[in-house]
Amino acid sequence: MTVFAAGSRPCSGAILVLVFSLAQGIYWAGIVATVAMSLGTAITTGALASVAVLSKHLALKIAGADNRRTELMMRGLECLAALLVLIVGFGLFFGMMTEI
Repeated sequence: MTVFAAGSRPCSGAILVLVFSLAQGIYWAGIVATVAMSLGTAITTGALASVAVLSKHLALKIAGADNRRTELMMRGLECLAALLVLIVGFGLFFGMMTEI
């Protein structure tokens, strides 16, 4: 799902490559380059997602996943991480809005 979610949005770099290749008359080279970029993004995103999941399982195994306190601590850390992403997102959004 992570790879699909990352790939479902348009990539500005791929659009630039396609427009440039169209302007140069080598559209097929642009398509091949875009496919290569897509595969690289899919491999990287999939690998990072896999490492994150495996790291969480390893941390739970080391900490003792059957412990209620450990489970609450992990849930709290996940909520803090989500809150951090939300704060950074709002900061970027409002920073962009002040430029307009």
